[in-house]
Amino acid sequence: MTMSSHTERKERAADSAFTLVELLTVIAIIGTLASLLLPSLSQAKIRTRDTQCLNNFKQIGIAHRLYLDEYGHFAPAGIRETNPPTQFLTNKSVFAAVGGTNPRSYPYNDQYPQATNRPLYRYQGNPMIFRCPMDQGHRGDLDFPHHQVADAKISAWETAGCSYLYNVQLGAPRDDTRTPPLPLGTLRSARGSISRQPETWVEKPDRFILMNEPPAQPLDKVLSRRPYVWINYWTQWHRNRGRTDFRDPRIAPALFVSPVLFVDGHAAVHDFSASVMTDPYYPYEETKDWQWYQPRN
Repeated sequence: MTMSSHTERKERAADSAFTLVELLTVIAIIGTLASLLLPSLSQAKIRTRDTQCLNNFKQIGIAHRLYLDEYGHFAPAGIRETNPPTQFLTNKSVFAAVGGTNPRSYPYNDQYPQATNRPLYRYQGNPMIFRCPMDQGHRGDLDFPHHQVADAKISAWETAGCSYLYNVQLGAPRDDTRTPPLPLGTLRSARGSISRQPETWVEKPDRFILMNEPPAQPLDKVLSRRPYVWINYWTQWHRNRGRTDFRDPRIAPALFVSPVLFVDGHAAVHDFSASVMTDPYYPYEETKDWQWYQPRN
């Protein structure tokens, strides 16, 4: 091999290789494309989970219809149950446990009813229809002094055996400890809870909310039973990948998004951010999309 042919080969190899500038340019282009693609993938993942929640609600709507056909009225707001740990007969709300699976062991089973005693148990089929794929839990699961602080980040499904809320109670009590207190709303006198009412009681079944997720309404956390001490808080988990609870919703990101099941059986995803953040205590006045309660005539 002559010296000249060896030199020509090296020059051809150098011409065909990437320079550092070209390599960095390719990396930058790939990074830009990835940054454009990732939000789309994230949104697709959110839409998939939204769809799963909507499918859950449609199945719950069928279970609720079977309940209505048999009993002729909406489910009661609470039931009496013998506690497994104490064997005492106790009144338990179905607000956070109208269906689903058994709660965690004490103290959670002291608060939430067993699955077989929940109103929709006989009709639900697969209890997983009561599990939200975005359920990150909330401080309301810790509203007994004996609850474990380590459980603060456990999902509502893991503690209560149900991710969704039954619309039989509205809002958190007034918090006068704030300076100034958060504004109160214009909630008019209501005709009462949906509990045990006949189906005809609801005048707008296509807008009256039957079930929802916590982002749609404020909750309260009980710190002590004797003396009775509580605080208000607002929780997010649907679409939220960070902090889930806020003492003041006005400092929260506008992510009060909740899948909702209506009395007529249809489900939709609604953004409650404006209602919650504008009038935090009673964001319940009727809109073109939903109705939380029926005012007294």
